[in-house]
Amino acid sequence: MSLHAWISILVFVGAIFTIARGYLTRATATLLGASFLMFAKVIPADVGFGFIDFNTIGLLIGMMIIVGVLSRSGVFQYVAVKTIKFTGGNGFLLFFSIIIVTAILSAFLDNVTTVLLISPIVLSLTDLLGLNPVPFLVSEAFASNIGGAATLIGDPPNIIVGSFAGFSFVDFLINLSPIAIIILLVCGSFLAFVFRKDLKIQSDRTDRLNAVDETKLIKDPALMKQSLVAMILVLLGFVVHHILHLEASVIALFGAGLLLTIIPVAGPEVIHEDVEWPTLVFFGSLFIMVGALKETGVILNVATLMSRMLVGHKFLAVLAVLWVSGFSCIFINPVAFAAIFVQVVNELALGLGMDSAPLFWALAMGACFGGNGSYLGATANVVLADVAERNGHPLSFAYFVKIGLKVVILSLLICSLYVVFRFRGI
Repeated sequence: MSLHAWISILVFVGAIFTIARGYLTRATATLLGASFLMFAKVIPADVGFGFIDFNTIGLLIGMMIIVGVLSRSGVFQYVAVKTIKFTGGNGFLLFFSIIIVTAILSAFLDNVTTVLLISPIVLSLTDLLGLNPVPFLVSEAFASNIGGAATLIGDPPNIIVGSFAGFSFVDFLINLSPIAIIILLVCGSFLAFVFRKDLKIQSDRTDRLNAVDETKLIKDPALMKQSLVAMILVLLGFVVHHILHLEASVIALFGAGLLLTIIPVAGPEVIHEDVEWPTLVFFGSLFIMVGALKETGVILNVATLMSRMLVGHKFLAVLAVLWVSGFSCIFINPVAFAAIFVQVVNELALGLGMDSAPLFWALAMGACFGGNGSYLGATANVVLADVAERNGHPLSFAYFVKIGLKVVILSLLICSLYVVFRFRGI
């Protein structure tokens, strides 16, 4: 590899190390790394900025504004009390209700949209019940990534794989939905066991909340109705944005702009308080750093080496794609990884003289489930980490990896069994 390739690797690893050790914040570490790569001309500035996914950035800004306006109506507290009454104050039932609803929504909506909708409810629930919100937020992030793996539109890597391989929406329902459901139930049970001490609710709190009239928690009924209408229209826009030939970010930003225009709330206040600017800086910088790995040929060299090692081993190739993509996407953005690796998978299939479908399904599973390994692996993870920090519950990189790595390994083991069962005869 070239000198620039090695510099890209060192900067990327250095940024992860400083984040993991807590020496620098996520935004600072990645901003320093990205700017250094362009300053040192490892990657030209115009090329570096070209790697920034402005669709993701715009989607984040738009949805943060809409959720920020919606939260001022008191609707999230209302839903929280309703949920508590529905579950009878049972901590485990409450936990599973959150992850199941999150997974279902993530199968049909963008993961970021889902966690931005669910997180305020989780925070209200845990505040009312006197619970630590971190286990619920972390599990919500895992559930969003697992649920997103179930459909063609649930997670960006699936869209990339589906488009390249020619898989339909029904193909994903048949091939990935069953395994996503199994992983959700298994990992959900594992997380419930890990966090069992944090799921115990004192009965006196539940009794007091059962006596609360949740309708009185709505601070501004008119604001709630207007913002809910805007939210519903934006969500419908997400469903048909491919038909309209519009990016999801355009719909979210347009909805946010209209909402701030027609609703009498302080626009500057919402933009200042509810838009997670450090998150946006982190993502913009991370896109540049991953882009440098791609531009300097690091990712392609690793993938090519793997292809040479697997010649003549079809079944092992499927497992290798699953595990390599799964562990790579713990630290590398799954979208960038999938965009490169579809080409590698295609060449690998040609070299092995095999049907490429099993390899593409392995790539889709690895990219989606591997994102649970750290909050570098998925946009939803970073959003949840910042939500937790903003509400006084800092979520360290090491803590996320400690739990997330176990979830990834458990998920990949289940996927491996699925591969053995499904593709053993290739």
